[in-house]
Amino acid sequence: MKSLGVALLLLLAGVLGAIGYHAVRPDGSGYTDKTAEEVADRIGYPVPRDGNAYARAALHGNTDPKYFAVIEITDTPTNDTEKVRATLVFRIYDPGTSESPPSWRLWEQDPVTACYRADFNYYGVLGAGPERVRCPENATPITPPPVQKTGVPDTYLDAFKTILAELPPAVTQDEVLAALRAELPPMPVDEQTKLPWAEPRLDAFVRDGQIGIVAGGGGQCLNGVRLTGGTVAAWYPPRVQTQPGEYGCSGQTALQLYSVPPPK
Repeated sequence: MKSLGVALLLLLAGVLGAIGYHAVRPDGSGYTDKTAEEVADRIGYPVPRDGNAYARAALHGNTDPKYFAVIEITDTPTNDTEKVRATLVFRIYDPGTSESPPSWRLWEQDPVTACYRADFNYYGVLGAGPERVRCPENATPITPPPVQKTGVPDTYLDAFKTILAELPPAVTQDEVLAALRAELPPMPVDEQTKLPWAEPRLDAFVRDGQIGIVAGGGGQCLNGVRLTGGTVAAWYPPRVQTQPGEYGCSGQTALQLYSVPPPK
């Protein structure tokens, strides 16, 4: 009898614990849980650059903030692939049966608004996935800033030739870079975002009177050289030559590539 009483007490404690857990668990539904998981899994790869990039990816295809909104973005930059690098809190609205015609309703389901916290490291969403949290009061949807367009403007090609030709005979790497920054044309403005393009990465290399320069961005790598005899050239090598693992994109490789024929 004693053992039976203990078993009944344990069973009762388990039932009360389960009831208590569900009573305090933040609001949500099967629909909001599934939506949160799908969004978190989708945006983890390719690896976004920062919290705003995660948010932009989460909002892609979710255009109505009534049903889906990002309400918190936290950046925690790290070089450790295992640690959290960004956190999102997003809000999901499940209308239940409130927006369906009465003739379609097999049962009644109340609307629910649920919020989820998702932590991301380099490999994607951490743990078991997004966790239900209580929605912050008066939280408003966040629209992350648009992404600056990346690339190398067409105007850089002729500018490279002009800058290289006008450099003095004896010049240092720092002087070449200073001339590029001072004399390259301004970045164009993206018609869609109204933002100027992101500045390309510049590099210069000087050796024995020869100069190699590059401007890299958006998968492009503009190369320029000036040889000791005065020859000046600027061109876009095929990407197969400038991608990682091949020649790359640097002032030194610009001089190397000038004598390398393009792949057939």
